Amino acid sequence: MTAEIGVERRSSSAVPVLDRRMAVVLLAMMVVVGAVAGVVRLVLGLGATTNLSDSYSWGIWIGFDFGLIALAGVGFTMAAVAHILRRHEYHAAVRPAILAGLAGYVAVLLLLVLDLGRPDRFYNFILFWNPHSPLFEISWCVLLYTTVLIIETSPFIVEKLRWKRIEKLPRLLERIMLPVAILGVTLSTLHQSTLGTLYLNMPYRLHALWYTPLLPLMFLVSSIMAGLSLAAVVYWLAARLARKPVQPKIIFGLARGAAVVGLGYLALKLGEVIVSGDIGLALAPTRFAALWWTEMLVFVALPAVLILVSGRKSLQRTGIALMLILLGVLMNRFDATMFAQLLPSGASYFPHLIEWLTTAGILAAAALAWILGVRLLNIIEDDPPHHAGSE
Repeated sequence: MTAEIGVERRSSSAVPVLDRRMAVVLLAMMVVVGAVAGVVRLVLGLGATTNLSDSYSWGIWIGFDFGLIALAGVGFTMAAVAHILRRHEYHAAVRPAILAGLAGYVAVLLLLVLDLGRPDRFYNFILFWNPHSPLFEISWCVLLYTTVLIIETSPFIVEKLRWKRIEKLPRLLERIMLPVAILGVTLSTLHQSTLGTLYLNMPYRLHALWYTPLLPLMFLVSSIMAGLSLAAVVYWLAARLARKPVQPKIIFGLARGAAVVGLGYLALKLGEVIVSGDIGLALAPTRFAALWWTEMLVFVALPAVLILVSGRKSLQRTGIALMLILLGVLMNRFDATMFAQLLPSGASYFPHLIEWLTTAGILAAAALAWILGVRLLNIIEDDPPHHAGSE
């Protein structure tokens, strides 16, 4: 009887291992297909490989770019929580978050290269300065913040190497993490808000329910909401992948923070619509009103209530609420970029097969890189180190 139980346990434990291997293989296949599609796009050009047009110039590449930047705010959000606010009870969630942030920003850069008409001149913003352009600031901030994320992830790699010549390097890196984190938070605050500034150039192109002078603030607040939500999700996933115990208090604490920020974001959006006199547009029977209320009720209000009502009772309910928040932020960016744009009559857009394949390949590459990082590096620490910044 004991032997039978042992066999059942071994067979049942082998299932998730097999599932993980299949997931990695599937992601790798998507990366290969996406890479081939990317080469086709770069060789043949935008006209032959996209369904973009002068009327519909922003497609899924830009939609996912704006969405991924918001979600990749998980890095600066957790750096601020752990290093600047000194909430060290969330230390275990910092490394998975920073690794996810780095994977997200690299994916953003790859998507941007695909969307450029002249990808061979992607570096022009470094050579030819235009400080009056919001895109100039965004480009520099994204480049510099990606560098900051590489510095923040360097301790993971150094610890894995275990070379005697660099045995003092991990402690040195820990000592500079506070100023690096402050720099990263500053850069992220700048470009997360400036993404909203881009839309201020199109008052007659973006629907009034989304267009507002407060867009920079709204983009920043929603990125913090997304960052706290994704931090809880990737911490849980990383702990499961690394076969380490999950600390529910970390997930519940981050989720509660996301819910509070979400309610503030909801109040900001509703207040702006009322003060600007656009409440009539929100109550009109149009697809724009339906999209706006779906954002507000299904993806902000509902998950906030689920998190605050469930308290520390249900990880499953909290997880569903966190996923709703993440989907809502993605929906907001796609609405602003595509679905809430006021386009010329008859303008339509459905992504080309190359657009789908390249996007899927880049997203798969980011997920695969994060998974391999969690499995190969010390992402979930057993004993959090003492921080110089906490003294």
